[in-house]
Amino acid sequence: MFNILVAEDEDILRRNLTFILNSSGYSALSVRTTVEAIELLKKRSFDVVITDLIMPVQGGGELIKYISENYPETSVIVITAYPSADSAIDAVKKGVVDYFTKPFKTEEILNAVKKALERKRQIPLIWEKLAPLGITKREEDILRLIIEEGVTENNDIAEKLSIKITTVQQHLENLYGKFSVKNRTSLISAVIKFLRK
Repeated sequence: MFNILVAEDEDILRRNLTFILNSSGYSALSVRTTVEAIELLKKRSFDVVITDLIMPVQGGGELIKYISENYPETSVIVITAYPSADSAIDAVKKGVVDYFTKPFKTEEILNAVKKALERKRQIPLIWEKLAPLGITKREEDILRLIIEEGVTENNDIAEKLSIKITTVQQHLENLYGKFSVKNRTSLISAVIKFLRK
């Protein structure tokens, strides 16, 4: 299941968009601010982020910048009530895949999400690239389960690979060291970037 984050300060729109995405078979979460969005991105990975440009505290531009610098594999779709040529050009330069002016049709957003996910699938993950890093077969198996199959819980990984949870934890610690990261979200991001280079 694909994970989608909606960052929108307008309560009704945020709730409706999240409901529609969840009803369409996605796993969607929503937040009111860029700060909340960044906190959530640090904890889990998202395939697509839909963000407003104008929000309290920090605008969507800050969120787009943060995503492009830290999670380039995450697609971003912009929704805004205050469109401008400058903001559209700036968004495209930062890798935004689609840009919508409010009000928009629900089907347009759903099509944009579908298109972003299809584009993402077209860039293959070349697992052979891991060989020079000294990644063991078991570590690769764990990474494949997390990245390709979306299995995130240690006990589920342990069960699928018929190993102990402590063994999964040890392999993950080794992987954190090999990729110089501190958590699973950063590990996923680093591995995907590495495999798509």
